[in-house]
Amino acid sequence: MTAQPKNPSRTRRALVGAALGAALLGATSPAGAVEPWSDPDPLGPPERFPLSASTGFRGGAEYRANGVAVRPLDLNSARDRHWSVIEHRLRLDAGLDYEDKVRLVTSVDVLDGVLWGDNGTRSDSATPTSGANVGTVNPNVAGPCVTLRPDELATEPSSYRYGLCNAEPVFVRRLYGDIVTPVGLLRIGRQPFTEGASIAVNDGDGRRNRFGFARRGNSADRILFATKPLEAFKPKAERDKSETRGVFFILAYDRLVTDNPQRLSDDLHGWITAVRWLEPTHRLGGDFEARLFHAYRWSKDNDTGVSALGGRVMSKIGTNLHAGMEASFVTGSTREVGDAVRVITNDPSVVQDIRQLGARATIKWDQPLYSLYLEGDYASGDSDPQTRTPLTQFRFADDANVGLLLFKHVLAHQSARAAAAGVAVLRDLGAPSYPLEQVATRGAFTNAAALFPQVDVRPVDKLLLRGGALFAWAPARLIDPIASLQRRDGNRLDDDLVNFVGGRPGRYYGTELDLRVQYRMFDHFVADLEGAVLFPGSALEDANGDAVRSWLGQARGTFYF
Repeated sequence: MTAQPKNPSRTRRALVGAALGAALLGATSPAGAVEPWSDPDPLGPPERFPLSASTGFRGGAEYRANGVAVRPLDLNSARDRHWSVIEHRLRLDAGLDYEDKVRLVTSVDVLDGVLWGDNGTRSDSATPTSGANVGTVNPNVAGPCVTLRPDELATEPSSYRYGLCNAEPVFVRRLYGDIVTPVGLLRIGRQPFTEGASIAVNDGDGRRNRFGFARRGNSADRILFATKPLEAFKPKAERDKSETRGVFFILAYDRLVTDNPQRLSDDLHGWITAVRWLEPTHRLGGDFEARLFHAYRWSKDNDTGVSALGGRVMSKIGTNLHAGMEASFVTGSTREVGDAVRVITNDPSVVQDIRQLGARATIKWDQPLYSLYLEGDYASGDSDPQTRTPLTQFRFADDANVGLLLFKHVLAHQSARAAAAGVAVLRDLGAPSYPLEQVATRGAFTNAAALFPQVDVRPVDKLLLRGGALFAWAPARLIDPIASLQRRDGNRLDDDLVNFVGGRPGRYYGTELDLRVQYRMFDHFVADLEGAVLFPGSALEDANGDAVRSWLGQARGTFYF
């Protein structure tokens, strides 16, 4: 886990954001189709409570306490190798409406990721409330982040560890207004990128992940218009005005980056066109959804023009079979990454092509006492960090979990330290932006092809037992791009490549076994106990070919209304 920087680099928001924006769309519907890769939790949108003859209120509240221990987190070192924290989060959702035609919606996270206790030491930026631990009488507001060990070299990945930073006590994740006009829905403000859990963006709402949990999700500052154009051709009495059935046409404009408010050319803009078809029931089953989208992002300053195309299709067939697949292809070009990295390589400034692909397919067979589930995931990688080659690494949304340990913790830790060292190098050399900040995966599934069979068992009411085996490979050899560029000693780079711990780049991440036990004691409380073990492969080994087995234990209590 890493803390979000106060001034994120333009590249992180711009270039990689193009892939994130691609997975749109669906924010037009409060209750879309059930996704086969998600747990339907909650089952539907919040209930509307009338406040008067014309006004109504929708709301929700969720408090989560999660404790996790990973032994070891660092598979290749004896220093700071373990990880153990307990953290909070309270989410408050509210919506006020007039005749359900004019709506104001907000979502706020309180103490998100804040650790239990009074936290901080002399080497951390977080300040404890008491001078001595033994005299602690109040907790503070601190969260985990990647920090530099005292008196160590900032440009070396091994100099970094997880430490403590001051956290945000309150974070406004959504704030937007809706107006339902006779011709469609107009939405204005900070709103979810998508509805549900797509591969490149995730709304972060509810408790959908089959393993683990979501954090803030993805949001955009957007003007969106959605309509059902085919209804205009029907007789007035037969027109379907619902938001859960039919064909929707969506247009949206995003202002993604505003840097210098006195210049327009350095801003990053986005335009989205999408079609969505929903059918809650049909002759073969139900929960049918099909989406097609095109998203385009542009900025004059860095010759950036990026398109994302893709879609999804999913449905229940009969009463037992539920299947779906989705894909996103990102293409275009930008000068921003090359202009930053060339301060290390002394290569000429070039406009790099972008070619990235992500995909997911699942199939689930449900029976009263058990379910069989098979998931396949793919995210293209990039094993050549030179600026004269295309940018080809795709990232799933951070909250689209694939397993519990390998991607969410181990790879996130390795890449976070490499990214911190890479940013320090670029800062020392005066780079115009810090694209290597994006080397940190933040728990996302990236540069990987995975097969993930799972089984659910429901022996008694309110009890769920879930197990899975994750097998993951790297389509492109797993490398540390900054360390590899620094080692380049000629025109060839193949013999200079290293992974995040200095070992030879490998292709097999390893095998992970996951377990989840969930018990819903009452209607508004759920307890989860999760565990995982990782048998690491060659992609995680150091220069000596070593990587030890890792274990995870996680316990979570969630109160929701």
